[in-house]
Amino acid sequence: MNDRLFLYFLAKLLTILVTDLLFGMNVDITFLVITTLSFACVFVLELLVGRIYGNRRGEEAGSFSRYNNIILILVAGSMLVCFILGLDKYFAFFMVLLVQMIDMLVPSEMFYQIFLVSAVLSFFIFAPGVTAAALSLLLICFLLFGRMVLEKLTIYKKMYEAQSEELEEQEKKLADLKSLMKTLKYTASVEERNRIAARIHDQVGHGISGSIIILEAALLVMKKDPQKASESIGKAIGNLRDGVDDIRTALREERTDRYVLGINDVNALLEEFKVNYNKSVSLKTNGELGSISLDVWTCIHDNLKECLTNVLKHSNATGFDMKIDVFKKIIKVEYKDNGKSSDSYEAGLGLEAIEERTIRANGRCFFLKGEDGFCVTNIFTY
Repeated sequence: MNDRLFLYFLAKLLTILVTDLLFGMNVDITFLVITTLSFACVFVLELLVGRIYGNRRGEEAGSFSRYNNIILILVAGSMLVCFILGLDKYFAFFMVLLVQMIDMLVPSEMFYQIFLVSAVLSFFIFAPGVTAAALSLLLICFLLFGRMVLEKLTIYKKMYEAQSEELEEQEKKLADLKSLMKTLKYTASVEERNRIAARIHDQVGHGISGSIIILEAALLVMKKDPQKASESIGKAIGNLRDGVDDIRTALREERTDRYVLGINDVNALLEEFKVNYNKSVSLKTNGELGSISLDVWTCIHDNLKECLTNVLKHSNATGFDMKIDVFKKIIKVEYKDNGKSSDSYEAGLGLEAIEERTIRANGRCFFLKGEDGFCVTNIFTY
């Protein structure tokens, strides 16, 4: 509302100054100056009232209606002064005041209809001169255009505030989801440890405890019955061997495959990059991933981190694609972004580090810069 009030302030001040220039030739200069300054004081008073009550609107009940009533009284008083001074000179000023009064009293959706009717009636009733009519039309066009601009700005401001609130809400939800994921991950880890501990206790602990009891019994009868003690010791040894086999079997069953750990690390890096930097990512695999050695997985993981860093530093890419193909004798890994930049590039420390890691893992590295993005290709042999 304060922006619209300032628009009317400029329009009324401009109207008074133009009116004085056009119709003030035959008027006493003292009277003209006093009239202009009086109107200017009223305009400034309107701005002060709007600033005071407009800023306190949310703090005191009824402050907006009090602000509205004061402005309406000032506008009505100015219109009355126009009648007293003569509409032949101040018709343009009267029309500007009429626009402001209608804007304050009438809902926005009915403003243009009511204003059009009021303007047509005013022109017919008061029949202004050509100069006053032309000036009035020009100022009315200026006011209506300014009012439309302010309405658009208000709409965009509300949209921006709504989107900002939605963004804050989404960021809060994202933080909550990250916290939930961390909690779930910790809970799953604790449950897995408890399950493994229970399995070792149930399957291995009982056998070892029984073997200890048998050995203690053999120790007691060793002097009296060596043959029986020897049999008991042999039985305990057999139980302990079975227990060791059970431990090895349990560890083998519980141990995660190497390729599962490797592909999970790669997925975690890509998902973190997607969430933190709002870029699309994809991962495609083909072939037997279990054939990839630990050294190669480490190289793939480190090279992926370097490629993602290069995307942020040197590329305006919006997407990143990774592909792992396992063939009979080679492993092919592609890291590709869709950045649009010049065809030339300079191999910096990051690309040199990628090449060195790939060579240490018994592989070769290739770089390709094209119109559809930058691609790093690793070829490993096994």
